[in-house]
Amino acid sequence: MASAALFTFYFIALLFIVFRTVRKKIYPFSFGEVTAIFSFRILLGCIYGYIFLKYYHGDDTWNFFNDSLLEHDKLINHPNVFLHDFLPNEAVKSARSFGEGLNFYLRNLEYWSMVKLLSVFNLLSGNNYYIDVLLFNAVTCWGSFLLFKVLINLLPDKKNILTVCIFFIPSISFWLSGIRAEGFLLLFLVLLLYFTGEWMKQKKIVYLIWILSALFGFIIFRALYLAIFLPAYISWILASRGRLKPIFYFVTIYSSCILIFLASLVISPHKNLASPLVTRQAQFFALHGNTRLPLDTLTTSPSSFIKILPQAFENSFIRPFIWESKGALQWVTSIEIFCFWMLVGYFFIRAEKKQMPQLMQPFFLLLLFYGVTQILIIGYVVPFPGAIVRYKIIPELFLIIYLASTIRADINYKNK
Repeated sequence: MASAALFTFYFIALLFIVFRTVRKKIYPFSFGEVTAIFSFRILLGCIYGYIFLKYYHGDDTWNFFNDSLLEHDKLINHPNVFLHDFLPNEAVKSARSFGEGLNFYLRNLEYWSMVKLLSVFNLLSGNNYYIDVLLFNAVTCWGSFLLFKVLINLLPDKKNILTVCIFFIPSISFWLSGIRAEGFLLLFLVLLLYFTGEWMKQKKIVYLIWILSALFGFIIFRALYLAIFLPAYISWILASRGRLKPIFYFVTIYSSCILIFLASLVISPHKNLASPLVTRQAQFFALHGNTRLPLDTLTTSPSSFIKILPQAFENSFIRPFIWESKGALQWVTSIEIFCFWMLVGYFFIRAEKKQMPQLMQPFFLLLLFYGVTQILIIGYVVPFPGAIVRYKIIPELFLIIYLASTIRADINYKNK
Protein backbone atom coordinates (compact mmCIF):
# COMPACT_ATOMS: atom_id res chain seq x y z
CA MET A 1 0.00 0.00 0.00
CA ALA A 2 2.84 2.37 0.90
CA SER A 3 4.59 1.57 -2.40
CA ALA A 4 1.41 2.37 -4.36
CA ALA A 5 1.08 5.71 -2.58
CA LEU A 6 4.74 6.51 -3.22
CA PHE A 7 4.38 5.54 -6.89
CA THR A 8 1.33 7.81 -7.22
CA PHE A 9 3.11 10.71 -5.54
CA TYR A 10 6.18 10.44 -7.79
CA PHE A 11 4.04 9.98 -10.88
CA ILE A 12 2.04 13.16 -10.25
CA ALA A 13 5.13 15.18 -9.32
CA LEU A 14 7.12 14.01 -12.34
CA LEU A 15 4.18 14.49 -14.68
CA PHE A 16 3.94 18.15 -13.75
CA ILE A 17 7.71 18.59 -14.15
CA VAL A 18 7.62 16.91 -17.55
CA PHE A 19 4.60 18.95 -18.64
CA ARG A 20 6.11 22.30 -17.67
CA THR A 21 9.44 21.46 -19.30
CA VAL A 22 7.86 20.13 -22.49
CA ARG A 23 5.65 23.22 -22.82
CA LYS A 24 8.61 25.53 -22.29
CA LYS A 25 11.40 23.73 -24.19
CA ILE A 26 9.88 21.22 -26.62
CA TYR A 27 6.38 21.92 -27.96
CA PRO A 28 3.09 23.39 -26.67
CA PHE A 29 1.38 20.06 -26.02
CA SER A 30 -1.74 20.23 -23.87
CA PHE A 31 -1.69 18.77 -20.37
CA GLY A 32 -3.89 15.90 -21.55
CA GLU A 33 -1.48 15.08 -24.37
CA VAL A 34 1.55 15.06 -22.10
CA THR A 35 -0.36 12.98 -19.56
CA ALA A 36 -1.26 10.43 -22.24
CA ILE A 37 2.34 10.28 -23.53
CA PHE A 38 3.92 9.93 -20.09
CA SER A 39 1.29 7.51 -18.76
CA PHE A 40 1.55 5.26 -21.82
CA ARG A 41 5.30 5.01 -21.46
CA ILE A 42 5.21 4.29 -17.73
CA LEU A 43 2.43 1.72 -18.20
CA LEU A 44 4.44 -0.15 -20.83
CA GLY A 45 7.57 0.05 -18.67
CA CYS A 46 5.71 -1.66 -15.82
CA ILE A 47 4.24 -4.24 -18.21
CA TYR A 48 7.76 -4.85 -19.53
CA GLY A 49 9.02 -5.66 -16.05
CA TYR A 50 6.03 -7.86 -15.23
CA ILE A 51 6.28 -9.89 -18.45
CA PHE A 52 10.01 -10.53 -18.11
CA LEU A 53 9.68 -11.48 -14.46
CA LYS A 54 6.72 -13.85 -14.97
CA TYR A 55 7.63 -15.47 -18.28
CA TYR A 56 11.38 -14.98 -18.82
CA HIS A 57 12.85 -15.49 -15.33
CA GLY A 58 13.64 -11.80 -14.91
CA ASP A 59 16.04 -11.32 -17.83
CA ASP A 60 18.57 -8.47 -17.67
CA THR A 61 16.05 -5.86 -16.54
CA TRP A 62 15.48 -7.64 -13.22
CA ASN A 63 19.15 -8.64 -12.97
CA PHE A 64 20.05 -4.95 -13.09
CA PHE A 65 17.53 -4.25 -10.35
CA ASN A 66 18.62 -7.13 -8.12
CA ASP A 67 22.27 -6.13 -8.43
CA SER A 68 21.33 -2.54 -7.65
CA LEU A 69 20.08 -3.66 -4.24
CA LEU A 70 23.64 -4.67 -3.35
CA GLU A 71 24.96 -1.41 -4.78
CA HIS A 72 22.41 0.49 -2.73
CA ASP A 73 23.98 -0.88 0.43
CA LYS A 74 27.44 -0.06 -0.92
CA LEU A 75 26.37 3.49 -1.77
CA ILE A 76 25.22 4.12 1.80
CA ASN A 77 27.98 2.36 3.72
CA HIS A 78 31.00 2.45 1.39
CA PRO A 79 30.65 5.32 -1.11
CA ASN A 80 34.36 5.23 -2.01
CA VAL A 81 34.02 1.59 -3.10
CA PHE A 82 30.80 2.50 -4.95
CA LEU A 83 32.71 5.02 -7.09
CA HIS A 84 35.84 2.87 -7.41
CA ASP A 85 33.98 0.37 -9.59
CA PHE A 86 33.93 2.92 -12.42
CA LEU A 87 37.73 2.71 -12.74
CA PRO A 88 39.19 0.36 -15.42
CA ASN A 89 41.31 -1.67 -12.98
CA GLU A 90 39.53 -5.01 -13.41
CA ALA A 91 39.33 -4.70 -17.19
CA VAL A 92 43.05 -3.97 -17.46
CA LYS A 93 43.94 -6.93 -15.24
CA SER A 94 41.88 -9.46 -17.23
CA ALA A 95 42.76 -8.20 -20.74
CA ARG A 96 45.51 -9.48 -22.99
CA SER A 97 45.66 -6.39 -25.19
CA PHE A 98 44.63 -2.75 -25.16
CA GLY A 99 41.69 -3.39 -27.50
CA GLU A 100 40.42 -6.27 -25.37
CA GLY A 101 40.84 -4.18 -22.21
CA LEU A 102 38.88 -1.32 -23.74
CA ASN A 103 36.12 -3.72 -24.76
CA PHE A 104 35.96 -5.20 -21.24
CA TYR A 105 35.92 -1.74 -19.68
CA LEU A 106 33.08 -0.50 -21.88
CA ARG A 107 31.01 -3.56 -20.98
CA ASN A 108 31.69 -2.96 -17.29
CA LEU A 109 30.89 0.72 -17.69
CA GLU A 110 27.51 -0.03 -19.28
CA TYR A 111 26.69 -2.48 -16.49
CA TRP A 112 27.81 -0.19 -13.67
CA SER A 113 26.05 2.81 -15.20
CA MET A 114 22.74 0.96 -15.17
CA VAL A 115 23.12 -0.73 -11.80
CA LYS A 116 24.49 2.24 -9.91
CA LEU A 117 21.87 4.59 -11.35
CA LEU A 118 19.18 2.20 -10.09
CA SER A 119 20.88 2.08 -6.69
CA VAL A 120 20.50 5.87 -6.50
CA PHE A 121 16.86 5.54 -7.53
CA ASN A 122 16.44 2.99 -4.73
CA LEU A 123 17.10 5.77 -2.23
CA LEU A 124 13.85 7.34 -3.44
CA SER A 125 11.87 4.23 -4.28
CA GLY A 126 12.48 2.15 -1.18
CA ASN A 127 13.95 -0.62 -3.36
CA ASN A 128 10.80 -0.97 -5.47
CA TYR A 129 11.32 -2.07 -9.08
CA TYR A 130 8.21 -0.39 -10.49
CA ILE A 131 9.00 2.98 -8.89
CA ASP A 132 12.49 2.62 -10.39
CA VAL A 133 10.79 2.13 -13.78
CA LEU A 134 8.97 5.44 -13.24
CA LEU A 135 12.18 7.27 -12.29
CA PHE A 136 14.14 5.61 -15.10
CA ASN A 137 11.64 6.75 -17.72
CA ALA A 138 11.51 10.24 -16.27
CA VAL A 139 15.14 10.44 -17.43
CA THR A 140 15.09 8.49 -20.71
CA CYS A 141 11.78 9.87 -22.06
CA TRP A 142 13.61 13.04 -23.05
CA GLY A 143 15.18 11.21 -25.97
CA SER A 144 11.72 10.82 -27.48
CA PHE A 145 10.65 14.36 -26.66
CA LEU A 146 13.83 15.84 -28.13
CA LEU A 147 13.42 13.73 -31.27
CA PHE A 148 9.93 15.18 -31.63
CA LYS A 149 11.34 18.70 -31.28
CA VAL A 150 13.87 18.09 -34.06
CA LEU A 151 11.26 16.65 -36.41
CA ILE A 152 8.41 19.09 -35.74
CA ASN A 153 10.73 21.91 -36.82
CA LEU A 154 11.22 20.08 -40.12
CA LEU A 155 7.59 18.94 -40.51
CA PRO A 156 5.41 21.53 -38.74
CA ASP A 157 2.24 20.19 -40.39
CA LYS A 158 2.77 16.61 -39.19
CA LYS A 159 2.24 16.97 -35.44
CA ASN A 160 -0.28 14.13 -35.09
CA ILE A 161 1.69 11.74 -37.30
CA LEU A 162 4.94 12.41 -35.44
CA THR A 163 3.20 12.08 -32.07
CA VAL A 164 1.85 8.64 -32.96
CA CYS A 165 5.15 7.42 -34.45
CA ILE A 166 7.38 8.61 -31.63
CA PHE A 167 5.18 8.09 -28.57
CA PHE A 168 2.33 5.68 -29.28
CA ILE A 169 3.56 2.74 -31.37
CA PRO A 170 3.19 -0.01 -28.72
CA SER A 171 6.21 -2.12 -29.66
CA ILE A 172 8.60 0.81 -29.86
CA SER A 173 7.40 2.37 -26.61
CA PHE A 174 7.52 -1.07 -24.97
CA TRP A 175 11.18 -1.70 -25.75
CA LEU A 176 12.24 1.87 -24.96
CA SER A 177 10.42 1.94 -21.62
CA GLY A 178 12.04 -1.08 -19.98
CA ILE A 179 15.06 -0.79 -17.72
CA ARG A 180 17.54 -1.64 -20.46
CA ALA A 181 20.12 0.22 -22.52
CA GLU A 182 17.78 1.17 -25.38
CA GLY A 183 16.20 4.12 -23.57
CA PHE A 184 19.59 5.66 -22.86
CA LEU A 185 20.85 4.83 -26.33
CA LEU A 186 18.04 6.83 -27.96
CA LEU A 187 18.61 9.67 -25.50
CA PHE A 188 22.32 9.99 -26.31
CA LEU A 189 21.78 9.52 -30.04
CA VAL A 190 19.19 12.30 -30.21
CA LEU A 191 21.27 14.57 -27.97
CA LEU A 192 24.13 14.10 -30.43
CA LEU A 193 21.92 14.99 -33.38
CA TYR A 194 20.20 17.93 -31.72
CA PHE A 195 23.32 19.66 -30.42
CA THR A 196 25.26 18.99 -33.60
CA GLY A 197 22.47 20.78 -35.43
CA GLU A 198 22.69 23.66 -32.96
CA TRP A 199 26.49 23.73 -33.29
CA MET A 200 26.21 24.05 -37.06
CA LYS A 201 24.02 27.13 -36.55
CA GLN A 202 26.04 28.76 -33.81
CA LYS A 203 29.45 27.71 -32.48
CA LYS A 204 28.80 27.76 -28.73
CA ILE A 205 31.12 25.87 -26.40
CA VAL A 206 28.14 24.49 -24.46
CA TYR A 207 26.91 22.74 -27.61
CA LEU A 208 30.32 21.12 -28.08
CA ILE A 209 30.27 19.90 -24.48
CA TRP A 210 26.84 18.33 -25.08
CA ILE A 211 28.10 16.70 -28.30
CA LEU A 212 31.12 15.16 -26.54
CA SER A 213 28.95 14.00 -23.62
CA ALA A 214 26.47 12.39 -26.02
CA LEU A 215 29.29 10.63 -27.87
CA PHE A 216 30.65 9.31 -24.59
CA GLY A 217 27.22 8.03 -23.57
CA PHE A 218 26.77 6.47 -27.01
CA ILE A 219 30.11 4.66 -26.63
CA ILE A 220 29.20 3.38 -23.17
CA PHE A 221 25.90 1.82 -24.21
CA ARG A 222 26.64 0.69 -27.79
CA ALA A 223 30.13 1.37 -29.16
CA LEU A 224 29.50 -0.82 -32.21
CA TYR A 225 26.31 1.10 -32.96
CA LEU A 226 28.30 4.33 -32.98
CA ALA A 227 30.67 2.90 -35.59
CA ILE A 228 27.65 2.07 -37.76
CA PHE A 229 26.08 5.47 -37.10
CA LEU A 230 29.16 7.55 -38.01
CA PRO A 231 28.84 7.31 -41.83
CA ALA A 232 25.27 8.65 -41.67
CA TYR A 233 26.29 11.28 -39.12
CA ILE A 234 29.24 12.52 -41.18
CA SER A 235 27.16 12.47 -44.37
CA TRP A 236 24.46 14.54 -42.66
CA ILE A 237 26.97 17.17 -41.51
CA LEU A 238 28.61 17.43 -44.94
CA ALA A 239 25.27 17.52 -46.75
CA SER A 240 23.96 20.22 -44.40
CA ARG A 241 26.93 22.45 -45.13
CA GLY A 242 27.69 21.50 -48.74
CA ARG A 243 26.47 22.96 -52.00
CA LEU A 244 25.75 19.74 -53.85
CA LYS A 245 22.59 17.66 -53.55
CA PRO A 246 22.45 15.93 -50.13
CA ILE A 247 22.13 12.45 -51.69
CA PHE A 248 25.57 12.93 -53.29
CA TYR A 249 27.29 13.10 -49.90
CA PHE A 250 25.47 10.06 -48.53
CA VAL A 251 26.16 7.92 -51.59
CA THR A 252 29.81 9.01 -51.66
CA ILE A 253 30.44 8.38 -47.96
CA TYR A 254 28.65 5.03 -47.91
CA SER A 255 30.33 3.85 -51.13
CA SER A 256 33.70 4.79 -49.66
CA CYS A 257 32.92 2.93 -46.42
CA ILE A 258 31.92 -0.21 -48.33
CA LEU A 259 35.11 -0.09 -50.42
CA ILE A 260 37.29 0.44 -47.34
CA PHE A 261 35.48 -2.40 -45.56
CA LEU A 262 36.01 -4.82 -48.46
CA ALA A 263 39.61 -3.71 -48.94
CA SER A 264 40.37 -4.45 -45.30
CA LEU A 265 39.16 -8.03 -45.83
CA VAL A 266 41.51 -8.51 -48.77
CA ILE A 267 44.54 -6.81 -47.21
CA SER A 268 44.41 -8.60 -43.85
CA PRO A 269 42.43 -11.83 -43.34
CA HIS A 270 42.97 -11.68 -39.56
CA LYS A 271 42.82 -8.00 -38.54
CA ASN A 272 40.15 -6.18 -40.52
CA LEU A 273 36.91 -4.25 -40.13
CA ALA A 274 34.82 -7.42 -40.27
CA SER A 275 36.46 -9.02 -37.22
CA PRO A 276 34.20 -7.30 -34.63
CA LEU A 277 31.09 -8.53 -36.49
CA VAL A 278 32.46 -12.07 -36.83
CA THR A 279 33.39 -12.14 -33.14
CA ARG A 280 30.03 -10.73 -32.08
CA GLN A 281 28.14 -13.30 -34.15
CA ALA A 282 30.19 -16.11 -32.60
CA GLN A 283 29.28 -14.81 -29.14
CA PHE A 284 25.59 -14.93 -30.03
CA PHE A 285 25.95 -18.43 -31.50
CA ALA A 286 27.33 -19.57 -28.12
CA LEU A 287 24.12 -18.48 -26.37
CA HIS A 288 20.98 -20.56 -25.96
CA GLY A 289 17.61 -19.28 -27.13
CA ASN A 290 14.13 -20.75 -27.43
CA THR A 291 13.86 -19.68 -31.07
CA ARG A 292 16.78 -19.42 -33.45
CA LEU A 293 16.58 -18.22 -37.04
CA PRO A 294 18.70 -19.79 -39.78
CA LEU A 295 21.96 -17.85 -40.12
CA ASP A 296 25.22 -19.08 -41.60
CA THR A 297 28.55 -18.43 -39.89
CA LEU A 298 30.28 -15.23 -40.93
CA THR A 299 33.91 -15.27 -41.99
CA THR A 300 36.28 -12.46 -42.85
CA SER A 301 35.84 -12.88 -46.59
CA PRO A 302 33.78 -10.73 -48.98
CA SER A 303 31.98 -13.81 -50.32
CA SER A 304 30.70 -14.65 -46.83
CA PHE A 305 28.98 -11.27 -46.46
CA ILE A 306 27.48 -11.52 -49.94
CA LYS A 307 26.24 -15.06 -49.34
CA ILE A 308 24.61 -14.25 -45.99
CA LEU A 309 23.01 -10.99 -47.18
CA PRO A 310 19.63 -12.63 -48.05
CA GLN A 311 19.50 -14.31 -44.63
CA ALA A 312 20.42 -11.09 -42.85
CA PHE A 313 17.71 -9.16 -44.70
CA GLU A 314 15.06 -11.82 -44.12
CA ASN A 315 15.83 -12.26 -40.42
CA SER A 316 15.91 -8.55 -39.61
CA PHE A 317 13.26 -7.14 -41.98
CA ILE A 318 10.77 -9.99 -42.52
CA ARG A 319 10.86 -12.69 -39.83
CA PRO A 320 9.41 -14.09 -37.69
CA PHE A 321 6.48 -14.99 -39.92
CA ILE A 322 3.11 -15.07 -38.18
CA TRP A 323 2.76 -18.85 -38.59
CA GLU A 324 6.16 -19.53 -36.97
CA SER A 325 5.77 -17.13 -34.02
CA LYS A 326 6.10 -18.57 -30.51
CA GLY A 327 4.66 -16.60 -27.63
CA ALA A 328 2.94 -13.24 -27.35
CA LEU A 329 6.05 -11.11 -27.97
CA GLN A 330 6.81 -12.88 -31.26
CA TRP A 331 3.18 -12.59 -32.32
CA VAL A 332 3.32 -8.85 -31.70
CA THR A 333 6.62 -8.66 -33.59
CA SER A 334 5.11 -10.47 -36.59
CA ILE A 335 2.14 -8.10 -36.67
CA GLU A 336 4.49 -5.13 -36.37
CA ILE A 337 6.56 -6.36 -39.32
CA PHE A 338 3.40 -6.80 -41.39
CA CYS A 339 2.34 -3.22 -40.55
CA PHE A 340 5.81 -1.96 -41.41
CA TRP A 341 5.62 -3.46 -44.89
CA MET A 342 2.10 -2.06 -45.30
CA LEU A 343 3.62 1.34 -44.59
CA VAL A 344 6.34 0.66 -47.17
CA GLY A 345 3.61 -0.19 -49.68
CA TYR A 346 1.77 3.03 -48.85
CA PHE A 347 5.00 4.95 -49.31
CA PHE A 348 5.41 3.72 -52.89
CA ILE A 349 1.73 3.80 -53.88
CA ARG A 350 -0.08 6.61 -52.08
CA ALA A 351 2.57 8.80 -50.47
CA GLU A 352 2.07 12.56 -50.53
CA LYS A 353 4.05 13.47 -53.64
CA LYS A 354 4.83 17.04 -52.62
CA GLN A 355 6.60 15.63 -49.54
CA MET A 356 9.16 13.67 -51.58
CA PRO A 357 11.67 16.55 -51.93
CA GLN A 358 11.66 16.86 -48.13
CA LEU A 359 12.76 13.23 -47.84
CA MET A 360 15.89 14.03 -49.82
CA GLN A 361 16.99 16.57 -47.23
CA PRO A 362 20.03 15.69 -45.05
CA PHE A 363 18.26 14.76 -41.81
CA PHE A 364 15.75 12.47 -43.49
CA LEU A 365 18.50 10.78 -45.49
CA LEU A 366 20.27 10.15 -42.18
CA LEU A 367 17.14 8.41 -40.88
CA LEU A 368 16.96 6.27 -44.01
CA PHE A 369 20.61 5.32 -44.42
CA TYR A 370 21.29 4.67 -40.76
CA GLY A 371 18.01 2.79 -40.28
CA VAL A 372 18.58 0.37 -43.16
CA THR A 373 22.28 -0.16 -42.39
CA GLN A 374 21.84 -0.76 -38.67
CA ILE A 375 18.99 -3.23 -39.07
CA LEU A 376 20.83 -5.13 -41.80
CA ILE A 377 23.99 -5.49 -39.70
CA ILE A 378 21.90 -6.75 -36.79
CA GLY A 379 20.58 -9.39 -39.19
CA TYR A 380 24.15 -10.44 -39.96
CA VAL A 381 25.07 -10.87 -36.31
CA VAL A 382 22.01 -11.94 -34.27
CA PRO A 383 20.16 -15.25 -34.83
CA PHE A 384 17.49 -14.80 -32.14
CA PRO A 385 14.24 -12.98 -33.10
CA GLY A 386 13.69 -11.73 -29.54
CA ALA A 387 17.07 -10.03 -29.50
CA ILE A 388 16.70 -8.71 -33.06
CA VAL A 389 13.46 -6.87 -32.32
CA ARG A 390 15.00 -5.14 -29.29
CA TYR A 391 18.29 -4.23 -30.94
CA LYS A 392 16.65 -2.80 -34.06
CA ILE A 393 13.98 -0.73 -32.30
CA ILE A 394 15.72 2.64 -32.71
CA PRO A 395 16.66 2.32 -36.40
CA GLU A 396 13.19 0.90 -37.02
CA LEU A 397 11.69 3.98 -35.39
CA PHE A 398 13.79 6.11 -37.74
CA LEU A 399 12.54 4.22 -40.80
CA ILE A 400 8.91 4.44 -39.66
CA ILE A 401 9.26 8.20 -39.24
CA TYR A 402 10.84 8.47 -42.69
CA LEU A 403 8.00 6.51 -44.32
CA ALA A 404 5.14 8.01 -42.29
CA SER A 405 6.27 11.57 -42.99
CA THR A 406 4.82 11.20 -46.50
CA ILE A 407 1.29 10.66 -45.17
CA ARG A 408 -1.13 13.53 -45.85
CA ALA A 409 -0.62 16.47 -43.53
CA ASP A 410 -2.72 16.79 -40.37
CA ILE A 411 -6.19 18.14 -41.30
CA ASN A 412 -6.58 20.36 -38.27
CA TYR A 413 -3.13 21.90 -38.35
CA LYS A 414 -3.03 25.69 -37.95
CA ASN A 415 0.00 27.88 -38.40
CA LYS A 416 1.06 29.56 -35.22
